[in-house]
Amino acid sequence: MDTETLLVKSFQKVFENMNQEGIKESVDKKGIDKFISDCALLAATTGAASGFGGFSTMIVGVPVDVLNNVVQQFRVTLAVIYDKKGVYKVSFPQFMKIVGVSLGVEIGATLTKSIMLSIANKIIIRLSATTAGKAVPFLGAFIGGSVNYGFIRGIGAAVKRIDMSSISFEQDVQLDDLKDN
Repeated sequence: MDTETLLVKSFQKVFENMNQEGIKESVDKKGIDKFISDCALLAATTGAASGFGGFSTMIVGVPVDVLNNVVQQFRVTLAVIYDKKGVYKVSFPQFMKIVGVSLGVEIGATLTKSIMLSIANKIIIRLSATTAGKAVPFLGAFIGGSVNYGFIRGIGAAVKRIDMSSISFEQDVQLDDLKDN
């Protein structure tokens, strides 16, 4: 399996394991801004934990930290879609278009595997920018926690700025509809 396909499948797996109805219920209960703050705090927790002990915790913690950041980014994106459109179940390709736009990836009418790779690269670059700082004990916890918190808050703000008025979400679009580029 090539890298592009593996990344697409990994993102799809994370997306499919999202409790979209639970996200809807949390946004209804807390409001969108509190939901985003809660997700940012969850991301900050793994960022701090991965940098707390320096290099030794960083080795084990960074993969968990990256995964948690992707999960929190996806949760925030789904929450904002629900808040703006009233839709809490969206298809993976439509969802990834919104993720891509929030990261500044140029997306045309169709979502291709090369666009998915570009989205994945943007996420990984943003999340790995502070990895070296996590190698310093205690200071790494502050760096990891604060950067993760800011990253998720920034994603929330970016998704909230997207004009979704012309977007119609359909639930039946499948990954197989992605065209190879």
